[in-house]
Amino acid sequence: MIRPIITRTKMSIIKNQHFERFFSDRENVAMSSYKVDPKTNLPILYLKDQKEALWHKFSEIYPDGMKRTSFMARLADGPFRYRKDLEGLCIICSEYGYLVFENLCTLINVHISNKNIQVKFIKFINLLHLFHFY
Repeated sequence: MIRPIITRTKMSIIKNQHFERFFSDRENVAMSSYKVDPKTNLPILYLKDQKEALWHKFSEIYPDGMKRTSFMARLADGPFRYRKDLEGLCIICSEYGYLVFENLCTLINVHISNKNIQVKFIKFINLLHLFHFY
């Protein structure tokens, strides 16, 4: 059985700089203000678009840059988070936690004594919660 010969070359400094420059642009990523990637100790960067769309944008800006496989591998290994990794949460809810809606319900129960008004507010919060994630 003949195996294919795999040759690997080190990524050039210029191609790495293109990648870094592309992902330092705020049009492509949103930087977390306090969360850091445990592997790199760099701030987590939330991708503002789907990976494939970012690849097309990157390849248009840098047509002689790195190839698609290298691009996707760097995304997987870096401090990048994609929306699907946020489990349906927007960036704000991801940073401040999913418990925002539960905290609102607790505040309503504590500070509003009228049960009818409590029920109305909690129903409204639950509707917001449902529509916020779709």
